[in-house]
Amino acid sequence: MSDRPKSRQPKAGGPRSRPPGPRSGAATSRTSGNRRPGSSAGAGGTGARHGSGSAGSSGLPGSSGSSGSAGFRRTVERLSYPVVLRLHRMPRWMVTIGLAALLVAGLLAPAPYGPVCLGVVVALMAWLTYLAWHEGDRSRRVIRLVALALGGAALAMRIIAA
Repeated sequence: MSDRPKSRQPKAGGPRSRPPGPRSGAATSRTSGNRRPGSSAGAGGTGARHGSGSAGSSGLPGSSGSSGSAGFRRTVERLSYPVVLRLHRMPRWMVTIGLAALLVAGLLAPAPYGPVCLGVVVALMAWLTYLAWHEGDRSRRVIRLVALALGGAALAMRIIAA
């Protein structure tokens, strides 16, 4: 028997361990490298700037807890989390091919089906733009808005032409 002291390791339920499962402020951005929803890499809600320390009670920069818009944003993020988590767990090629198929069908399909498919793509773009609004700088926001405007224009042209 050796006289060396045994090294102490923290127990599984000790103060250094985190509870398993998704957290309410999990990061869900696809562009954030290897971060997965529920990881400790981000603080703040879906699409919130990671690691911002000067956040209001909703976890978003510049938002106050009593504001109606912050409450709406928090509700949208909470309701969107399961859908974003499911999309994030799907293979990227499946999501890309699905959106490309909807876009092509929206542009080429006959009148009753084309605008509906294009409307789904534009609605998805608007939803993701809203969720990711706090990510990135001004140029990324402008690019998102231009893409959304082009999608909306294409949808309007399809509806008018039908």
